[in-house]
Amino acid sequence: MSGIAQMGIVVLYVFGMALVVVEVFLPGVILGLFGLACVVGAIWLAFATGYTPLGIVLVGLTVLSIPVIVWMWLRVINRVLVMKTTEKDATGAAVEHKTLVGQEGVALTQLRPAGVARFGDTKVDVVSEGPVIERDARVKVIEVRGNRVVVREVRR
Repeated sequence: MSGIAQMGIVVLYVFGMALVVVEVFLPGVILGLFGLACVVGAIWLAFATGYTPLGIVLVGLTVLSIPVIVWMWLRVINRVLVMKTTEKDATGAAVEHKTLVGQEGVALTQLRPAGVARFGDTKVDVVSEGPVIERDARVKVIEVRGNRVVVREVRR
C-alpha cells in the first residue's frame, strides 16, 4: 500500500505543478491557487503519512522550480508588455480622423444615428450627435473619439 500512497502524493504534486505552469500562460487566479494548494497538500501528505524523504524531495523540487516559474512568468509578461508598447506606438485610422474635426462634408446615407459621410474625397463612417440627419445634408465633424466620428447637421 505504501507504494500506491507515495505514487498518489507524487501525482498530486505533478498535477499541482502543471496547474501552476498553466497559470503562467493563461493568467487568471483559480488555476494557480488550485495548483498551489495541490503542491502544498502533496508536501503536507508526504510528511503527515511518514514519507519524510519524499516530502524533502518535494520541498527541494518546489524550491528549485520557483526561479524557473518566475523566469517563465517574466518572459510571458515581457511579451505582453512588448505587444502593448507596439500597440501604443501604432498609428491607425483614429489618427487620420482627428484631422477631420471642424471639417464640413455631405451625408451619403441617412444618419440614424450611424451612416456614411464624405469629406473631400474621403468616405467616413460617422455617427450623428443626436437626431436623424437626412441623406445629402451638410454635416460638420464636432468630435473624434478613437474611430468614432461624431457629426452635427449644418443648417444654412
